[in-house]
Amino acid sequence: MLRSLARRLRIPVPWSSYEWMDLPALAGIRPGRIQPAAGRAAHAALCEAVRRLRAGQAEALVTGPVSKEAIAQAGIPWRGHTEFLQERFHRRATMMFVTGSFRVSLVTTHWAIRQVPARLRRMEVVRVLKATREALVRDFGIRRPRLGLAALNPHAGEGGMFGEEERRVLLPAVKEFGSASLEGPLPADSLMQRAAQGAYDAVVALYHDQALIPVKLLGWDRAVNVTLGLPFVRTSPVHGTAFDLARTGKANPASMRAAISLAIQLAHRRITGCLSPVLGRPSRTVRNIP
Repeated sequence: MLRSLARRLRIPVPWSSYEWMDLPALAGIRPGRIQPAAGRAAHAALCEAVRRLRAGQAEALVTGPVSKEAIAQAGIPWRGHTEFLQERFHRRATMMFVTGSFRVSLVTTHWAIRQVPARLRRMEVVRVLKATREALVRDFGIRRPRLGLAALNPHAGEGGMFGEEERRVLLPAVKEFGSASLEGPLPADSLMQRAAQGAYDAVVALYHDQALIPVKLLGWDRAVNVTLGLPFVRTSPVHGTAFDLARTGKANPASMRAAISLAIQLAHRRITGCLSPVLGRPSRTVRNIP
């Protein structure tokens, strides 16, 4: 299927450079459609990647976008890559998005907006703050990270007029975190603007779109999703499956390229303690297993 597609789009592929894995049969799959067979294949590829990571055959994992609906149609319970990986490796994972020097982590991930306030817990906010600081120091080489914490409500609750989450959850979390390098909770609109100008090394947001809107406005085509807290590096592009672009040759690969390059950088730092000298070029110490 891949060879046929490459010929159609006139894309030269060095087939012998890759190691191919056996997957469920893809015969009969119609490109650009949500279908159970494609969901099973995507899930099987991820399970094989997990096997290789556990066997020490790779230092990093780059995942492409998948259709949650297709995997569900295949009868596989699924909420997302991050949730799947943290269950398989028994780790509490944290989702971070990176666009250049703009970084933002999430306290809650794939939940309905109405469920977010009930899911905000002081200990969870503290955990994400700590995971973000640790990643900035270990993976990004920032010795004294500056952090900003977003408020949930407009105007950071305005002293309780617009909500109690800031006083009840977020301020106690800030006190427990106990770092002078943390500011917040601050109104999300002004906080994101200041972060984009370089006032913070990372921001901790409280829900999905609070983080993703500024990320995609600042640079959708170079944005990367990084999963913190796993025993290996994991990145992915920030876009979805884009079924409307299937087999057209018009899909923009920039976010996937950025995800691969950042995975190489972070894996190199974990192995050697320093950044790779050339972005996107793997060091000899990094095993490149597609």
